[in-house]
Amino acid sequence: MPPTTARSVPALLQTLLADDPTAPRLTFYGERYAETGERVELSARVLVNWVAKTANLLEEEFDAGPGTRVALDLPAHWRTLVWQLAVLSTGAHALTGASADADVLVSADTAALADGPADRVAVSLAPLATSFGAALPAGVLDYARVVTGYGDVHAPLAQPAPDDGALDDLAHGSLLGEAAAAGAAWPVRVRLLTDVGPAGTVRGPLAAWCRGGSVVLTPDLGTLPGTVAEQERVDARLPRT
Repeated sequence: MPPTTARSVPALLQTLLADDPTAPRLTFYGERYAETGERVELSARVLVNWVAKTANLLEEEFDAGPGTRVALDLPAHWRTLVWQLAVLSTGAHALTGASADADVLVSADTAALADGPADRVAVSLAPLATSFGAALPAGVLDYARVVTGYGDVHAPLAQPAPDDGALDDLAHGSLLGEAAAAGAAWPVRVRLLTDVGPAGTVRGPLAAWCRGGSVVLTPDLGTLPGTVAEQERVDARLPRT
């Protein structure tokens, strides 16, 4: 597929899905891959499904939409990207890290969840998690336990205005334009290897997807065996700064 002209994250995801539903779009290597062998690969279909279920959760449980501020207190991880895409799909505003004035807090840290806003979601980062795996503060939703019960297809309930907040300081109207510009030098269908954190999503994963490409994400390139880049047929790298 050529570089996308999609104007929204839902449109971008549908473009990836229509291009090739079975092609890998997100591959994650765990921080201790050399020891644990943790590798997760999501095709376009699986990625879109995870995003749809999470976006439906946000709308049904928290009435998320344009103007809703969702703090994602999560590290570089495939589930973090799913959450960012889901927040953006609802038209809400995704914030990197904990935020005192967020409407919803999503975190893997029980201490942060204990002191957060009324609406809180606990996200386990363990492979194949079916629950958070630890006691949670009262009122906190266990993402792994409930997410599979939400719909596989998502249609936004409301469309954000161009100047509505999207991801940190960027607005919905400029988000994909910034991503397309960031990846303009990469080949079409780029296979990007990166360890950028959640704040680097626009210049990393979103930029690659705007090129019709795919992402190999790891929390730390320095701990990844050198053979991985060749195995994954990587043709661009983006280290965190």
